[in-house]
Amino acid sequence: MKKLFFGILFLICILPFGIVLVNSAYEQGGLSFQAYYDVFLGTPRYLFRFWKSLGICMVIAMGQVVIAALAGYGFGKFQFPCKQLMLFFLMILMVLPLQVTLVPGHVVLNKMELLQTQWALILPSIFLPLGTILMTQSFGALSDEMLQAAVLDGCSTMQSLIRVGVPNVRGSLVCVGILSFLDSWNMVEQPIAYLKDFEKYPLSVALAYVSAGEPKQQFVSCILVLLPPLILFTLFNKDLVEGITFGEEK
Repeated sequence: MKKLFFGILFLICILPFGIVLVNSAYEQGGLSFQAYYDVFLGTPRYLFRFWKSLGICMVIAMGQVVIAALAGYGFGKFQFPCKQLMLFFLMILMVLPLQVTLVPGHVVLNKMELLQTQWALILPSIFLPLGTILMTQSFGALSDEMLQAAVLDGCSTMQSLIRVGVPNVRGSLVCVGILSFLDSWNMVEQPIAYLKDFEKYPLSVALAYVSAGEPKQQFVSCILVLLPPLILFTLFNKDLVEGITFGEEK
């Protein structure tokens, strides 16, 4: 009974992907990959926006990994005034709905004269609190003796972080990077709120503007959007699970 239930659940989950694959290549006359050629090779508008979106998301992911590693190491291994209060506020920010932060974000970005630029998407996403909370838990689970031994060997604080801390929390860093990438890859509200020029919209928003008269291109564009998350999960699924459970296991 349990196998039947999970089998049905699996079919329900995979059904939309099957519909997309079938409709992207099947025509009344049989199989046709013309739409794939149009999207991947024939017209630059799809791939240009794809690579631009990919670049933005990679910058966001790398930036958040660096910020989360530095902040998480500080929160996890050092004592300073108001530490718990700061962590508490970070957790509050983490659970706030995105829509609540759009208006304050718009005001701040307008003051910084960053609206209508790609930095309006990049900077707020780099400093999201989820990565810091996750890395605080991971670094807090590391053995203090291990880090103290590195200090006795002559390592500075930054060297201890790079040579001892980072290798031992690699899974958590990969997890932060993947979650950050997926969050930015799927962003919709931020581009609409911070950008007006359609040409600057990432693929996640521009996909909605694919011509309704080109249904095949719409389905192939869905596959194009699916590729980066699918590749990331396939390559780093073990690191992702390890990163989420690291602090709890320790």
